[in-house]
Amino acid sequence: MRLFLAIDVPKPVKEKIYQGLSSFRNEYRDFNWVPFENYHITLYFFGETNKNESIDRRIKKVVFDQEGFYLYSNALDFFVRGKKMIIFLNFQRERKLEKLVEKVNNEFFSDFHQEKKYLPHLTLARCRLPSKQQYLLLKKKIKRIRINVSFPVKKIILFQSLLGGKKPVYKKISTISLA
Repeated sequence: MRLFLAIDVPKPVKEKIYQGLSSFRNEYRDFNWVPFENYHITLYFFGETNKNESIDRRIKKVVFDQEGFYLYSNALDFFVRGKKMIIFLNFQRERKLEKLVEKVNNEFFSDFHQEKKYLPHLTLARCRLPSKQQYLLLKKKIKRIRINVSFPVKKIILFQSLLGGKKPVYKKISTISLA
């Protein structure tokens, strides 16, 4: 099974983000937009593994004393990966979130080798890398969009990603409460 650990964004926040993107989505219908029910902030990606019970136990052990926190959105942004462009909503730095990710990384690094610097973000869309002129125009439009959301994080979720249809389906495997 394909597993990842994430913050599940509350439904009213998902709806606000989705509504805030409506005109942008209409203008760029050919983008591969993430359905709002799949909005989440990934903390750690485990990939294909059959160790879900062991992973769940280890996460609970590592975060037993982890305090909850608030997340505040910053702005829309994007990054380029190969010939794809990924548009996302990023969030302000939060020390408690960074500590949580660090604990999980330290626990699972030898098993899953995830070494990238952590950037809390919510992926919104993917598209092919546009021409240079289209890229510059899209960059301007993205920078002008303001979506201000905040929400408390009191739990994290171990999800299974089910691929196969047009869009992945995320199934909750375990909910881990924060102190």
